[in-house]
Amino acid sequence: MNLGACLTGSVLLPARLARRGLQIGAWMGTTVLDTTVTGAAAVTGVGMNLATAPLRGGTVSARDMAREFFGGAPSRRYWRGNDRIWMEVRGLDTPDGPQIGTAVLTAVRGLPGVTAVQLNHALSRIVATVGDESPALTQLSDTVSGAENSVRAPEPEQPLDLPGDDVVLAGRVAALATTGLGLGVSVAAAALRLPQLPIAVASAVISADYQPRIRRLVEHRLGPESTDVVLATAEAAILTLTQNPGLLAVNVVLRATLTAETWSARQAWHRTEPVLARRAGDHHPPEHPRRPRALPVGPLEHHANRSVVAAPAAAAVAGAATGDAGLAGTALIVAAPAATRTARESFAATLSRGLADGHGMLPLRPQALRHLDRVDTVVIDPHTLTPAGPDAAVLDYLRRAGIRTVGVASAAMGDGQMIFDELHEATDTALEEAVERLQSRGATVAVIAAHAPHALAVADVSIGVLGDQEPPWYADLLVDDPQTAWRILCAVPAARTTSRRGVELSTGSSLLGAALLLASIPFQGTESLTGGAAGGLWIGHRLARRTLDDPLAEHEREHPHVDDTHRTLRDRVQQAERFAVALPGVGRVPIPTPEQTAYLAALAVLVALQIIDWPIALALVAGYLVTTTSRRRPARTPSPSAA
Repeated sequence: MNLGACLTGSVLLPARLARRGLQIGAWMGTTVLDTTVTGAAAVTGVGMNLATAPLRGGTVSARDMAREFFGGAPSRRYWRGNDRIWMEVRGLDTPDGPQIGTAVLTAVRGLPGVTAVQLNHALSRIVATVGDESPALTQLSDTVSGAENSVRAPEPEQPLDLPGDDVVLAGRVAALATTGLGLGVSVAAAALRLPQLPIAVASAVISADYQPRIRRLVEHRLGPESTDVVLATAEAAILTLTQNPGLLAVNVVLRATLTAETWSARQAWHRTEPVLARRAGDHHPPEHPRRPRALPVGPLEHHANRSVVAAPAAAAVAGAATGDAGLAGTALIVAAPAATRTARESFAATLSRGLADGHGMLPLRPQALRHLDRVDTVVIDPHTLTPAGPDAAVLDYLRRAGIRTVGVASAAMGDGQMIFDELHEATDTALEEAVERLQSRGATVAVIAAHAPHALAVADVSIGVLGDQEPPWYADLLVDDPQTAWRILCAVPAARTTSRRGVELSTGSSLLGAALLLASIPFQGTESLTGGAAGGLWIGHRLARRTLDDPLAEHEREHPHVDDTHRTLRDRVQQAERFAVALPGVGRVPIPTPEQTAYLAALAVLVALQIIDWPIALALVAGYLVTTTSRRRPARTPSPSAA
């Protein structure tokens, strides 16, 4: 860069930074408005459903939901619309499943107003078509329950939630409302300078929320959705009493994101249900498919396993050294890996919502999107490939991203068979055998198939392509266009980046919190945790939106470049994160990225509102820049010989 260009760039740098700040501000405003509108729609929809449930003969009331969320027996799931009722049947995946299915079908067919009924093993539902004088939902629920009990004694089990069910959305809305109320009360209490509890009393709840191992123990007892509601309510209450509006604000954004994801899934169910109902019966279920070995842990799980040991050790050392139980509790909070959870949840929820709203995806089991960062192999059903389409470019795109592609031989593919890393002979069980063999080797496998129930059921992430045949009921994600399946898989590198950045943020915030504790700087205990959690939310959302907006293989095909032949998706993501200006005699000087600018702006707002003190803000800035600058160093270009 010559001197004139350098001077011009220096003059324009403030304007460019201001423009970037305005872009970030506009994005934040749009996001807040969008989630607010979506949240309001969700609250209104759930409120109307609950309020009118008695008039419609509903089986689920607000009292039933509250009882379930706090450890009671789960309510029976159902959905009603388009002259059909999808009602949960329990015990279909047990050895008594065939007898239970037969008993339920016989009992429901005898109800007045039922014109047809089908049994779906994959979703644990009966699908009853009803006439004008349909039975009440409570009558149908009692009939199904009686048929189940005639075969075996009632046993508690976690239900399989579908996107159309009210219970999951009601739980998400309840968690959002509780957290929002806590934020308002906390801000008012802080403004009025009311007495507050020490933050150490929140250590147990925060640890249970953010430590995966502790959270799994609660989920085993209550179930995933009930655990989410209970922990959100408890955390909102304790953070309100300790007057911690910063962490409550982060939780409000997280809860709004999850609520928006659930609402979009519900809308996708309403759009897709008429297509699914044409062939709702599932008469050939897999016989209890099991993974041959445990699912490999990812970077977030590795970090969580370390933190679950480090947190109590740090608390014990702090308590023993000072004799202060409050300091020990603060050490537990500092060690909580908040950024890892907020990053993953923000990425998966934003991606799920974008795919459901813009690409017609129906997430039957949205938890699969939380496993994308671990996928390293994809098994593809040849029936989902189109010889004239861009599939070859997409598969090459995936391979360059480090994802192994496995296919099954098919004459219709012609020379396209050469693009796979591994090709299997075409048999009736080829896909299932390939998945189990790869999992036995330690791979995390995604499957794209049109109709392969065994392979879809055992896969770690399964994507079913809807067509003229029976719907792929055992898929985690249903799509009506193979291009949407490719887009989901092309999100794997971004999911990996999200996990890596979440671990970096979590580690950096914990180290910074520990340094503040050792330095005896005035420190409430959650500032570093709040900063890391907020950074995780921002990273997850930004990378998910970038993935949704990326033209993917079409872009690569229409704008080929020689340098792109060795560029992976991760390289593209990292390249977008490098911002620097070249100065004469100095070299390339890094400037804040949009993510860092947003982080610094958020800290400035917290200081201006006197939520945190400026010495703490300076320490947070220093720790954050140290942990995020190292990864922005440009990677060395490989030599031609290396290529």
